[in-house]
Amino acid sequence: MRDFAFGPAVVAGVDLLRRRPWAILAVALLGAPVAFANRVTAVLSSHFLIPAFTQPASVSMINTATTGVNLLVFLLGVSVMAAAVSRGGRIRMGGDELRLFVLSLIAFLPLLIVLVTIGVAGAITSIGRLAGAWEDGVMFTALGLGVVLALALTSRLSLAGPMTVRDGAMRFMASWRLTRQRPWKIFGVFLVTVLMGAVVAGGGGYLLTLAIQALRLDIAMMYDPSLAVALKAVVKPAVLAHAFLQGLLMGSAVVIQIASAAYIHRQLVGDPVADQAAVFD
Repeated sequence: MRDFAFGPAVVAGVDLLRRRPWAILAVALLGAPVAFANRVTAVLSSHFLIPAFTQPASVSMINTATTGVNLLVFLLGVSVMAAAVSRGGRIRMGGDELRLFVLSLIAFLPLLIVLVTIGVAGAITSIGRLAGAWEDGVMFTALGLGVVLALALTSRLSLAGPMTVRDGAMRFMASWRLTRQRPWKIFGVFLVTVLMGAVVAGGGGYLLTLAIQALRLDIAMMYDPSLAVALKAVVKPAVLAHAFLQGLLMGSAVVIQIASAAYIHRQLVGDPVADQAAVFD
């Protein structure tokens, strides 16, 4: 039974950046178009949302559409980055990216666990007529349990991306079978890299916000009855720079996560070609 080292798996993204800095930076920069697209959808949403503010149904529909578009753009960007990282930094658009995009949609199923646990907790508090601290305790416990279960399930499916890129075909349950060898170790690496990604994206975003405030840059969205005028604000230098850096942070967080999965997959399956290539990098 093959195994992998915990430490190298956690820092696989850093190691990949060290070996192929420009390629991995280019991959991380794929997050910039995603961040820019989010700004555009925010402007479009505001343009249609404000006039429809007195119509709850329209507001709900606009918010749902905006969230859906942002999610699809994010998943598409992540799919392209994941495929590139799995190939060692080579960016392209093709079947691998499409298959990973479909996998990313399926990967949202673990979120149902969180919703189910919260629903069950809500039913318990309702039937038991719990209130106050008891109600809060049950709900927070259910939320925590749901998140842990969702993360555990996601970690078991985390190798589906690298396996799909390697085989040129969708590999979903194959990841479940492969991770059965080292489930807790993989979960540990997955949890650590999730936290690392959160620190990079969240902490970096916070520092970026402080820097923008210190420099007194204007990146606020502007509502205007004219959509063309409102969209012009999106291409202001300060806004573009903010989207660029925000996207770089998000892309770096994705690289940390995907590089770890690619490393674990290579170690568990064994890839002589990739191992030999790594020696000459």
